[in-house]
Amino acid sequence: MKKICPLCGTENEEDARFCKECNEPLYNQDNSFIREDKKENQTFDPMPNKEEKNAIVMIKEIWNNLFNSCESAGFSIAPKEDIEDIISMFIEDRIDPGFFVNNLEALLLNKDMSSFEYIISFNREKPETSKSLSPFITMGRRLIGAPLWFLAAYPDVMLWLSEQKYQYIKLHNRDYDGWDKEMLKIFGIDLENQKLNKDQIITSYEFLYPKYYNNLKKHYKEVTKKRFEVAVVEKYANNIYLGAEFLNAMGAENNFTLIAENTTKYYLELAKNHKGRVANEVALLATAGMLDAQIYFFIDRTISTEEIIDIAKKAISVGGDSLINFIIELEIKLFKVDNPEIALSVIEDVCFTQKATISKTIQKTKENYNGEQRIVSDVELFMNSIKFKPYREMLGIKNKFLFL
Repeated sequence: MKKICPLCGTENEEDARFCKECNEPLYNQDNSFIREDKKENQTFDPMPNKEEKNAIVMIKEIWNNLFNSCESAGFSIAPKEDIEDIISMFIEDRIDPGFFVNNLEALLLNKDMSSFEYIISFNREKPETSKSLSPFITMGRRLIGAPLWFLAAYPDVMLWLSEQKYQYIKLHNRDYDGWDKEMLKIFGIDLENQKLNKDQIITSYEFLYPKYYNNLKKHYKEVTKKRFEVAVVEKYANNIYLGAEFLNAMGAENNFTLIAENTTKYYLELAKNHKGRVANEVALLATAGMLDAQIYFFIDRTISTEEIIDIAKKAISVGGDSLINFIIELEIKLFKVDNPEIALSVIEDVCFTQKATISKTIQKTKENYNGEQRIVSDVELFMNSIKFKPYREMLGIKNKFLFL
């Protein structure tokens, strides 16, 4: 079924997002904006199944919270009605939130954060900012019509556009009118369209609507064939866009299987060589969880012994496989500690959709584990060192010697 543009009446293909004639957003039967980009060069593939959709929800919430934080801090970098479209762009291009924030901070402070003066004055390590950002640090050098959100996320695109302007003016005897027309083509704006007025091009912030910047960065991508500077590195540990998972860690398939594998190893080691000292299943589960998430308990102290015991009790009380239940609840707790800005219900949805994967990992680990030096050493240290005696007492673990 052809889509009819509500603005100019042009017929468009069924999967079109924007009108081919006037670039107006097209709508579906529910009158909601069609956001699925089905073009072959799409960088962020649609995720059809439930667990992947939940991961997208989490990623969107990370970006929404970032924009809301800017608003709470007293400045706004985009109209509220445009934020959803901007986030869709960022997800499509896998823009790194941390990298984006560093660039944004540099722009807001009008300071090159990589400079020696900045590092000394703030007594902090050099933050990572995009190499193309430097020319835009000073407000006077920023291109007219370049919003902060786009400069922070796509400084390489804006630098490329600036270079295109320079080359065009140089080759066309300083024909600025000619460049203006050329630039409008790059943004996908057809000023000859009589039905297109200023309100359909310019937002309340006096910048172009996100769809035009989307056209610009796609044009840049097609011409240069380069990756965006602020995009995540695919193998980077904090790449939130890796498949259905929002984190990747230590070479494991994903954080869900990593936690499941290690917790199961600790559980098996404790059950095999120390069960006589561990009072019950609650203590066994809780100890395995503490050993897997050591930094949260013994260093950061963001999770207490009481909390891990409660998680173990809950895992047993719901029935079924207590180890699977425990690992899911443990992952929920860990991810919530790491991502306090994300709603607990969202984290729970993602973790529970991983149950089948976690179950397979547990079974595979049970079949293959036959002692591992790191696991054995961690367990021996926890079970026998005097510094862990308070934890053992809370867990109901018998001390090996009276003085320990």
